[in-house]
Amino acid sequence: MKALKIFALFISLLLLASIILPQAEDEIPVEVVRLSDRILVLKEDVMGNNVTAIASKKGLIVVDNSGFPSTARKMRGIIEREFKRTDFAFVINTHFHWDHAWGNQAFPEATIIGHADCPALMGRDREYVITRVQYFKQRLEEQKTKLGQADPNSAEAQNIRRSIQQTERDIRDHSDGFVITPPQVTFNDRMTWDLGDLTLKMYFFGRAHSGTDIFIHIPEEGILLTGDIFLDRRWLPLFAGEPDLDIPKWIEVLHAVLDGQDKLTRIIPGHLDLWTPEKLDLWRDYIVDLWSGLQKARAEGLGFEEAAARLPLDEKFNYLRENGHSDARIREFHRGNLEAFWSQLVESAARLVQEAITAGGTEAGLKKFAELKSQKERYYFNERQFNLAGYSFLNSGRIDEAIAIFKMNIELFPESWNVYDSLAEAYAVKGEKELAIQNYERSIELNLSNQNAKDKLINLKKGQEKK
Repeated sequence: MKALKIFALFISLLLLASIILPQAEDEIPVEVVRLSDRILVLKEDVMGNNVTAIASKKGLIVVDNSGFPSTARKMRGIIEREFKRTDFAFVINTHFHWDHAWGNQAFPEATIIGHADCPALMGRDREYVITRVQYFKQRLEEQKTKLGQADPNSAEAQNIRRSIQQTERDIRDHSDGFVITPPQVTFNDRMTWDLGDLTLKMYFFGRAHSGTDIFIHIPEEGILLTGDIFLDRRWLPLFAGEPDLDIPKWIEVLHAVLDGQDKLTRIIPGHLDLWTPEKLDLWRDYIVDLWSGLQKARAEGLGFEEAAARLPLDEKFNYLRENGHSDARIREFHRGNLEAFWSQLVESAARLVQEAITAGGTEAGLKKFAELKSQKERYYFNERQFNLAGYSFLNSGRIDEAIAIFKMNIELFPESWNVYDSLAEAYAVKGEKELAIQNYERSIELNLSNQNAKDKLINLKKGQEKK
């Protein structure tokens, strides 16, 4: 189940369960990496975010920030001490996702910059804030139940107690008084910002991970910030997260930043390890090879499986194993990219249904689904894509629309344990416990190893017993 959600917004929520944090806000670990006199990278310990601070003649610039206002405030203090300045002029969001933009409010005097679609999407996230807090309140009860079952003196109990503290902090940070602060200055394609002694060249990468992803190039420092597009530890590269992808645009931007006259020396992703330009070049080649190979196969009239067989993952990507990724996960990642790229060359049923629901509601989506099924040979029906579409609605608080998509996926793939698991999760979020239980039980029938469903059932049935 988790692998199919890797590109969905809720992946961050799933990962928080395994992260251990200190108790007090002022003890939250933040590592400071100084790349030059003018560039700092602050690495925080919750999601492994890289928050970049830039000291220019025209003020301090912060690129991204923690999704937790408390951590963003802590980072602000560190930046002030490191640079011995307090003149925050700009905050830049590489995309609209919560873990990069919900700390904007810690810099009230700064002008916030982002892609033109960020304000609307962040406005929509106001509903997601409510869903998120509800999710973590439910999670808090689950954690307390697990704590009651654990040996009080065990390492497991210690970890659960720390996880409870983090969950309580998440609820506190995003409850009363929390305000999402969107960009005030936006652009559609490219923007250059003159900072006196530095230049910021900003590129819209194209629809990819979030639909609002931008690169920020600082030529005087040889630095490129890439947001969440390219990661290779804990996560795998996240460039194929949206149903509708701008792959030619990706290639155009990658050529511009990698092959231009300004030499790159360091790549700063949105999370975890810093990259070399050579590694980014490796993934540029991967995207180019997949796109050109699938286009050629499609022009020859080949089907997806025949096309995919032509494009195995090259051995040079074996380094991902050293970064903690299993062979199965790497294979699934590559397969997912093939499917996502292929769906740009044929009509994706999931994308068309998602668009219909977005424009006209659930009834319009159901009508579109029936229409597409009647001409099934013309469209690409993919379980992963329907699942992603469902989570796109669930993550934005549109629970009924998510349920409708997940039901479609069950109709298409009735023997998949994962589709029942996803529908059960949506019912649980809605509070329909009986239906959640039914679908988790069906998921377990199809996959006895689905521990997630087993854990969820324990808590759902306990909730029923209390009544």
